Amino acid sequence: VFIGSCTNGRFEDMATAARILKGRRVKEGVTLRITPASKEVWARVIREGLIDVFIKAGATVFTNPGCGGCAEGMAGMVGEGEVALSTTNRNYRGKQGPGEIYLVSPAVAAASAVTGKLTAPDHLEVGA
Repeated sequence: VFIGSCTNGRFEDMATAARILKGRRVKEGVTLRITPASKEVWARVIREGLIDVFIKAGATVFTNPGCGGCAEGMAGMVGEGEVALSTTNRNYRGKQGPGEIYLVSPAVAAASAVTGKLTAPDHLEVGA
């Protein structure tokens, strides 16, 4: 699961994901990657404690602000036979690697990282 990029990596997107992830864990076998849109967003994520929420939830890869994890050849590409949910703004064959990529909102990405399957945030168990 990839949350971020230049378009869905605004502070508001990070805060939405953090609200869903707070007190929850990323499902075993799922990788959650976080990439804020800019250095300013990254600094605010750190300053306001969202980074702690992401780490406690089990996010394992944080890439440089902007294109990290989104543009072809960057860190976090999806391998052959792998499936990923991504909050990027567009998708075309090979953009994030040879695997299957499905575009979702930051809220759906965060909820899905918790369940390990495509999940709307309003379908998460309360207190889970």
